[in-house]
Amino acid sequence: MLPMDKLLLAIVAMLLIVTIPSPFSNPIANMYGPHFLVFYGCIITVTIFAAYWNFKQDATTKLPLPLIPANPDPYKIAYLRGGENEVIRLVIFNLTQDGYLQIERDTIERSPTHPNTKNLSTIELQVFNYFLVPQSASQIFRSSLPDTISHYCTVYEQSLLDEQLLLPESARELGEVINTLGNLIIVGLGGYKYFIALFNEHTNVEFLIFMGFISFCVFQNISRPSRLTQLGKAYLKQLQQSFEQLKNRVSQPVSDYPDGTEFNILLPVAIFGTGILYGTSYADFAQCFTQSSAQYASTSIGSGKDGSSCGGGSFWGGGSSCSSGSSCSSGSSCSSGSSCSSGSSCSSGSSCSSGSSCGGGGGCGGGG
Repeated sequence: MLPMDKLLLAIVAMLLIVTIPSPFSNPIANMYGPHFLVFYGCIITVTIFAAYWNFKQDATTKLPLPLIPANPDPYKIAYLRGGENEVIRLVIFNLTQDGYLQIERDTIERSPTHPNTKNLSTIELQVFNYFLVPQSASQIFRSSLPDTISHYCTVYEQSLLDEQLLLPESARELGEVINTLGNLIIVGLGGYKYFIALFNEHTNVEFLIFMGFISFCVFQNISRPSRLTQLGKAYLKQLQQSFEQLKNRVSQPVSDYPDGTEFNILLPVAIFGTGILYGTSYADFAQCFTQSSAQYASTSIGSGKDGSSCGGGSFWGGGSSCSSGSSCSSGSSCSSGSSCSSGSSCSSGSSCSSGSSCGGGGGCGGGG
């Protein structure tokens, strides 16, 4: 079957061949409004189908779930769930818990009475050294620290790739190509007809704007490549189901398991995110990162990092945003991982399946 990126590239080429030689007088420019909407709807349907087909080409959906290890590595789980940003949160939390760092007035700084740093792992020492000067949580993720930490995360990345829990780079690149081509088709074709309509003094373009905007949002939800494979999503969900009971123990981090082993608070935080710390003695830590996440999200969306817009200033002059993503808040995902961590005993996993939903919708309208 024709690869989906080649199919979309062929559509782009066809549209350019038709419109470029004579922009104001060609079959598309001269097409009667309702007829164009049918044509536009067909092009959109093919474009969304191409993205959906690429999304479904994940062979890991039929693979059995990996077994949960007896002593899960919290940092590896944090990397799976959210990448280097989640690992950084977990490392900072661990350093705070162990007395190396402290939170003062929404800033994170070294504790003046911190223990000897020779007991820290490489990645923990790297994060600790970063706080030579006190930093706010929002500053952390705009600094070079995530890129620095990602260097120490390659061992986790390779392990998760081998386990087919992370989407390979080639698959993510293909998804980005399809996303770019699809956006060009939906926005470009709709915007072109919009300007032709205005040039010809036709104002009944509301249906065209609505159709293009909804289609663009639907396409964004389907085409944006994920970090995790379907197997990775199912495995993460299995972890959360298997360790659900640990949420109740976070408020008592010094308690012990019945067999006498120490409760490792890093594990539930790695699995569920820092949001589970609310209502505990570590609530100030969760609050610190929650307050910073909104600032970071705004910066990320503006710079095109860790977020995806689903609307915004399009050719139709709407300028409204349909969705925005962000990273670096509790219980969310980002990217990359790290090394080191203590283990904890764990219960066996239960299988589950994962899914990802994509919205759909469509309308029509416009004139020409």
